[in-house]
Amino acid sequence: MADLKIERRAHREAARLRRLLREAGVEKPALDMARPVIDNTAWMKEKLEDARIAISESSVAISYDNGGGQTGIRENPLFRGYEALWRAYSTGMGQILGLVPESERAATSGKAGAAPTVLEMIRAKKEASGE
Repeated sequence: MADLKIERRAHREAARLRRLLREAGVEKPALDMARPVIDNTAWMKEKLEDARIAISESSVAISYDNGGGQTGIRENPLFRGYEALWRAYSTGMGQILGLVPESERAATSGKAGAAPTVLEMIRAKKEASGE
């Protein structure tokens, strides 16, 4: 059930990313080729949100007992998984933002050649629509 919920959320996020990319001037053939990256990156975003909640309810270090008399404190495995997922998500977002035409990136970020941050893209969209 939880997986279905994540899949639905990921589907909505992927649709949102595709819409933003279309609005930024990305052509349909490029969007079609990037679909797996967009879909997987959207899924990772949703998993990261769930992992952040799980981590917030846990501590950085956890105690362990291997059953053989060995006990101690170790790093919570949730953090290592979160870090790996975050790196993969960041790579995916970098690839997605690389689809945005250079002219749109320069206009959005104000820094020629620099990829815009998601926040910069949202701000530019709101400014353009007069919100």
